[in-house]
Order: sequence, then structure tokens, then C-alpha cells
Amino acid sequence: MSSLVERLPGWLAPRAQDATPRRLWRLESAVIVALGGFLAIASINDLAQTVNTNTRLVADQRTWRTHTHRDYFNVSAAPLVLGTTLDLSCADATPGPPGERTQICLLIDGPVRGGLRSVVGGFRLPARRGDFPQYRYDCYGEARSRHLCAG
Repeated sequence: MSSLVERLPGWLAPRAQDATPRRLWRLESAVIVALGGFLAIASINDLAQTVNTNTRLVADQRTWRTHTHRDYFNVSAAPLVLGTTLDLSCADATPGPPGERTQICLLIDGPVRGGLRSVVGGFRLPARRGDFPQYRYDCYGEARSRHLCAG
């Protein structure tokens, strides 16, 4: 064991006497503990936000299926504006390959209640078009009042 200690570089080898004053050592320890506490709180906060967002998006998909009376598997759900509770959920109006049919898009807001959220507006998108305001039609509710559709 002593041969192992002898082979260590000077900066890593144990010192005969600690050169750092005890008061400085306590301050360094307090800073490390405070930093660890801050990182733990930040991690827990991030995890809670992720769980909340995932719960909301699952509820958005279920709300789309309930509101449109279509039990489709491929229902997209995403926040419309990051940092808000307003989400956009879209899926095809009729069965078929994704993007090949007209889509029904719903604006969903509010808390999750009974696994569902409130539909506050929506619009339709024609097949094989990107989700751009100039292609959106049949707008109602928040989609119309927020001018998310052209015209």
C-alpha cells in the first residue's frame, strides 16, 4: 500500500499537515453543500415540469379523440406557445396515411380534469399542406380571435 502512495504525483499525494485553514475549509464545504442543494431543487423542478407537460399532452390526445368522436392512434399534441397552457392537437379527419387527409386541429387550454381539457378553438388543414396560416380554414374560437388563420 505504501508503494502506491509513493507513486502518486505530488499534488495528489497526502500532505503531512493540511495547509488550508479550518475556517476556509468550512466555507468551502458550505458552498459545495449550497450548490448541491441548488442543483437538487433545479432537478426536481425540471422533473415536475416534464411530468406536468406529458400529462397535459396525453390529455390533449384524449380530448381530441373525445371531441371529434374519432378513435385514431396518430394524434399529434404540442404546446402552441412555449410557457403557456395553450396546446395544439391535430389528426386526420378520415382514416388513411398521415398527411394524406384533411386534418382537424383543436386548440386546447386549461387544467386536466377527468383526463380531458377544454377545447377553446380550432381549424382544419387541407391534405399535403404544411401547417401554415394561409392554409388553415374553418377557424373558430381562439383560433379566430388570435388570428391564427389567414383571412
